[in-house]
Amino acid sequence: MTIGLVVGLVADISPAHAQIELTQSRQALLADQRLVGNVSAQAKREGVIINTPELFIYYSDFSAAYHLSGYRGTLARELDIVTESHRIERSMVGLDRLLERAETSDGRALQLSDLPDADLYAVIYRQVDCPTCDQVQASVEAWASDSRWSLSFITISLDGQ
Repeated sequence: MTIGLVVGLVADISPAHAQIELTQSRQALLADQRLVGNVSAQAKREGVIINTPELFIYYSDFSAAYHLSGYRGTLARELDIVTESHRIERSMVGLDRLLERAETSDGRALQLSDLPDADLYAVIYRQVDCPTCDQVQASVEAWASDSRWSLSFITISLDGQ
């Protein structure tokens, strides 16, 4: 009986999906609002966030994999293509830069070393009452639940404390 229980538990284990919630720092919000130009390109290369949602995906070694402003119905297929081929997006902002611009509820910034081990790290910038943000987050979570990858999901709110 115990053996059957252990086997059953092992068969039901799926990749871990950690959830981390942060808030964009006030200094970063103010600096981003002063910038002009192609906001989408600045989000991808520099981590400047004005519009939501912004989605960033990183591999376990923190190399950049994927960026998306807004939502596309092909998101899950694109994530499959990128992750299965381990494509690296060389012109994308580093995860460390995104983390230094955000803070925990007690006002501290996370470091890469603070993150739980995962195959992939997904960072989504979102706001309250943002249906497109909900759509992107739900799509990534559904994709992750059907994939073989463990995922650490980092949500960064632009709505302040």
